[in-house]
Amino acid sequence: MKQQLRRGFKSEADAYARELRKELGFRPHDPLCPWRLARHLEIPVDPLSAYKCEIPEPVAHFMEQERESFSAVTIIDGYRRRIIHNDSHHLPRQASNIAHELGHGILGHIPRPVLDEHGCRYFDVEQEDEANWLGPALLISKEAAFHIAKTKMSVVEASRVYQVSEQVITMRLNMSGARKIFTK
Repeated sequence: MKQQLRRGFKSEADAYARELRKELGFRPHDPLCPWRLARHLEIPVDPLSAYKCEIPEPVAHFMEQERESFSAVTIIDGYRRRIIHNDSHHLPRQASNIAHELGHGILGHIPRPVLDEHGCRYFDVEQEDEANWLGPALLISKEAAFHIAKTKMSVVEASRVYQVSEQVITMRLNMSGARKIFTK
């Protein structure tokens, strides 16, 4: 069951997207490269393939047989974070995966164990919902969605310009209200 985001969270996510663009010297509607944002936040990002010599079987498993089973993970050592992402995914998907993990870091989410006491995957619904909202908001800020709609940029063209999937563009156009506002 999907949980409601806490009151004011969507506005907070928009503010993060604006502020981080400003810190990087971008306009509020400019594209945001998640790899560049990670460098700015001093969060190293490693492709999964970088570990193929150290752990060849798991890397091959997640890059070949079960590609959709692993997108990205944040490893935390004290206060330091490192993102490992599945570079067998296409680039727009990689961007979304990394933005999602950056969302966890930006929000200061507390790390949880991977498995619960029964050996099942632990899943913090609130944290995941927040990262699921903030990740796309970082990639396509509210201002970017408005810019796309106002300039009548197609979803395909916006996907190319912003280097994200058409699904992310469509979601942000709908969720920001940009599509409704600029199609009147």
